[in-house]
Amino acid sequence: MAMILDAFVQRYMTQLADFVEGEVSIMLKVKDDLQKLQRRLERIRGFLENAERKRHEDSNISNWVRELKDIMYDADDIIDLCIIEGSKLPESHQSVSVVCHPFPLFSCFSCIKFRHEIGNRIRDLNNRLKEIVEDRSALPKLEYTSHDVQVSRVNPRQTFPIEVNSDIVGTQIEDATQGLVDSLVKEDKQKCWILGIVGMGGIGKTTLASKIYNDERIKENFPVRVWVCVSKDFSETELLQEIIRSAGGNYMQAKTKAELIPHLSSVLSKRFIIVLDDIWEAKVWEDLLRYPLESAMTSGRIVITTRDINVAANMRALVYNVDKMDSDDGWALLCKKVFGDDEKEEMFNLKEIGVKIVEKCDGLPLAIKTIAGVLRLKKRSSIEWNKVLISDAWSMSQLQTELPGALFLSYEDLSSDLKQCFLYCSLYPENSSMHRDDLVRYWLAEGFVKSLGDVLLEDLAEDYFKELICRNLLRPDSDYVDESWCRMHQLLRSLALFLIGDESAFVGHEKICNTNPLIKLRRLSISSVGEKLEIPDAVKKQRCLRTLIVWNSPKTKIVEHELERLGQLRVLDLQDTELESLPDSMGNLLHLRFLDLDRTNVKNLPESIGRLQNLQTLNLSGCKSLHTLPKAITSLCNLRCLCLEQTPLSHLPKGVGKLRNLVYLEGFVVGDDGGEEDQGCDLEELQSLSQLRVLQIERLERSREGASALANSCFLKRLFLCWLPPEAENNQPRCGEDAIQKVNKICNDLSPPSNLEDLGFSNFFGSGFPGWLMSSSLGASFPHLAFLKLENCRSCPQLPPLGLLPQLKYLRIAGADAISRIGPELLGRRASVVRTAFPRLEYLLLQHMRNWKEWSLGMGEEVGDDEIRGASKLLPRLKHLVLENCPELIALPEGLGHATNLQELYIVGAHNLREIKNLPSLTDTLYIKENPRLERVSNLPMLKFLSIQNCSMLEQVENLDKLQYLVFKHPSAVQRTSEIPIGPSPECLQDVSNNFDQQMEHLPRWLLELLGQHQNAPTAVQNLRKFELTCSSPLFKSFLKGIPNFIQWIPEVWIEDRDSSSWMRYAKGPPPTFQTNEQTES
Repeated sequence: MAMILDAFVQRYMTQLADFVEGEVSIMLKVKDDLQKLQRRLERIRGFLENAERKRHEDSNISNWVRELKDIMYDADDIIDLCIIEGSKLPESHQSVSVVCHPFPLFSCFSCIKFRHEIGNRIRDLNNRLKEIVEDRSALPKLEYTSHDVQVSRVNPRQTFPIEVNSDIVGTQIEDATQGLVDSLVKEDKQKCWILGIVGMGGIGKTTLASKIYNDERIKENFPVRVWVCVSKDFSETELLQEIIRSAGGNYMQAKTKAELIPHLSSVLSKRFIIVLDDIWEAKVWEDLLRYPLESAMTSGRIVITTRDINVAANMRALVYNVDKMDSDDGWALLCKKVFGDDEKEEMFNLKEIGVKIVEKCDGLPLAIKTIAGVLRLKKRSSIEWNKVLISDAWSMSQLQTELPGALFLSYEDLSSDLKQCFLYCSLYPENSSMHRDDLVRYWLAEGFVKSLGDVLLEDLAEDYFKELICRNLLRPDSDYVDESWCRMHQLLRSLALFLIGDESAFVGHEKICNTNPLIKLRRLSISSVGEKLEIPDAVKKQRCLRTLIVWNSPKTKIVEHELERLGQLRVLDLQDTELESLPDSMGNLLHLRFLDLDRTNVKNLPESIGRLQNLQTLNLSGCKSLHTLPKAITSLCNLRCLCLEQTPLSHLPKGVGKLRNLVYLEGFVVGDDGGEEDQGCDLEELQSLSQLRVLQIERLERSREGASALANSCFLKRLFLCWLPPEAENNQPRCGEDAIQKVNKICNDLSPPSNLEDLGFSNFFGSGFPGWLMSSSLGASFPHLAFLKLENCRSCPQLPPLGLLPQLKYLRIAGADAISRIGPELLGRRASVVRTAFPRLEYLLLQHMRNWKEWSLGMGEEVGDDEIRGASKLLPRLKHLVLENCPELIALPEGLGHATNLQELYIVGAHNLREIKNLPSLTDTLYIKENPRLERVSNLPMLKFLSIQNCSMLEQVENLDKLQYLVFKHPSAVQRTSEIPIGPSPECLQDVSNNFDQQMEHLPRWLLELLGQHQNAPTAVQNLRKFELTCSSPLFKSFLKGIPNFIQWIPEVWIEDRDSSSWMRYAKGPPPTFQTNEQTES
């Protein structure tokens, strides 16, 4: 049930109204029948919303709904065919344009046979609908809902506060965690034992396991930590590979179970803990993991989560049953998800009814979170909250016992449009990441997004996406800064799969699609297909499949014969397969809206693709064998998305500018490769594409002119400009002055609109950034710009005043070879009066800056400290700073100490950097590597984790009061100065060489002082809980003779021989323990 009847019927009736008044209905002599169809649909329309809800409780209503859906799907197909046939008429015989109008009026058909067939089909629809309307088994049981006023529940301009907060509240989970961690870290005679965390879906098993996994004592006691989600349909080989990879191993070319199991045993050379999340069958242990884990050379712990206590018992696990959340903790979680900090009074007033709602969730954290998504959008009044409390959705009798009513209530509270979008997400494989743009295009292809005035459909769909996240029905993936990726909780996916089971199916790994012949399958999602894609015969005979998506099928090549009988397809997704060609019959898929061939081996597209007049999305990114596109592609005038990124096209056919509905154009190739004919597109083709929101332009150096190319792109949000310098192609000489001036002019002419949110430059070889980016009023010109990437702009000697951008969140500058100094220019000409620099910047990456020497943040140098250098004025939100391969950088800016939210600092390959000091707010991580002249690390009082590798001149490390975890990789006996990365000066290399010899068999003095070798050592860290050392063989052998006193006070010490696979581990205890694999290997 991806179709929600009332939403589908409403959209269809809008189309039908145009159809009835058009010429087609007159020519077919079916106008009377169509008007009867309208009246009957209007008569039952008010019952549809109630019917969808009650179909789970009453089999008669369920059958009634299913029959009506079949009728509506057929009606939708008929309207589609009429639009397509109407578009074939010669333009001179058309009263209106029907080619590019989404719901056009029609003119007469030339095909008498078609007129006869379509007339019969419309009359048949009417007869079937009449029978439905007169069916007394269902309608008397349904309530009528007025649709005179239809209000969308999604405000297309509303913003949503998408934040991923901790779900841990109260003492229950804290107490459970501490008790279980105590058991896991305690020394035990049993080499390998299992902890089973058991409970129903959504009760918090994974949350508890995650808290255990990230506990500091677990990190200290288990050098190897592995987390894998097993799930219901797991692949044995993929599971083994994932564990090996997560444990730091390399399974090389091993692909079979027999090859992988020995790899797994050998890679577990250190004490390990492995979390197997969401196990459904004990055989994953008995038949697959037991032997390699029990035969590993070190001891370990296994933590599993499962819904079935028998699974844990069969694995002989120590069982811990997760308790339901009590009312107090449940209320605390609900408050955390619903109320803001300034809503204390509302929280107090609604507590009584709120606790009742929590109690209805029956202690299920996921249910509380999802019901919070409903309450968050309600008024803070007892009347509105009571409506939620007494809703009949709490007692859905037919739902599976694993799917509590609270989850269904969250679903029921969605608008009909949002329900369809939510259900469609279940067609993704379990635990998959879903990209916002892909979901938007799926939803549009299926017609789930209801138009609202002049608002672009894609913008409406993005608002749907945001609301599903806001309601906790989807959760954002924290790995992506732009919040464009999300996941669906397994329990919610189970709910969705249950609800769509009467017309959609997901077929997992190595499963067979068994279809009920009484059910017409409309959507089929298949994972792990073999070499040949085979659709079940029953599905092909029904001829009603609308969506076909293939996942995780890299070997699939052949689909030709399967497509011939799938003429009703709207969505066809074959990405990441080995498909090499498409049949000419592809042009017969007249209903197709979405075609995804990303990263396939297709070499060409058939000319018949031009017949797909309904096509909205064509994805061809990463098709390495595709070099040209057919001219027919320019006739796809309903195309909204064309993705060509990383596909080596020589050119685009002229006429792309005719695709005026394009919203997303990625990989627009300028010009051609210089053949005999002038085949390619110039930038002028973009002038007519006024609906563009996303644009990526490739090969800009070929352009003849750029003036006015973006003049009409007033809605553009994301823009990526890419060049290919002449020397990068066919060993051509470096570009001359004329080419540089041409590039400068064209780039200056490409002045983007002010509402831009994401901007990228790649391989720009002009002599300076364009004027529109260098403007002192940059902040006013681009008030919404949040993401900026300047990559390989090698000839630009000065950076734009980027600190003026008020919404900039992410900044990456890489390969800026002409930059030698970064300073006040980041704030423009008025640097002295700027109140806040980079007010919203959170992520700053400066990489591969070969000639960059000096860095000043440009504040506080010309004005008083009290006026400008306050902690709230400079980089107030910076969390993550990366400096990579900047060999000439001398020092960090003094003002960096005022970045009050700095959490992570990575410095790699800064060969002339001598000090890292005075960063009082740096809290989480400092990672330093290949910094051969670094001498001092000091005054980082809040730092918890420090990793040092190949910093041979380091002499002083001090004032790290909160340090808990230290990693040091000592210079190796086999390392030589020739292995130092290119960049340091000759005298630096000489110093490094001398220090290698001195440190070969001794720990550096700074480390001895830091660890408190001397009594009352002033720099000793008192909170250190773990120390990891990688050293040369002589040092390692000296430690084998005895752990020095200055290390014995550390709770855990891990030492590795860099030149071999030998290791040793010392734990303070009590009792103290010492382990090594040296004797085993010898």
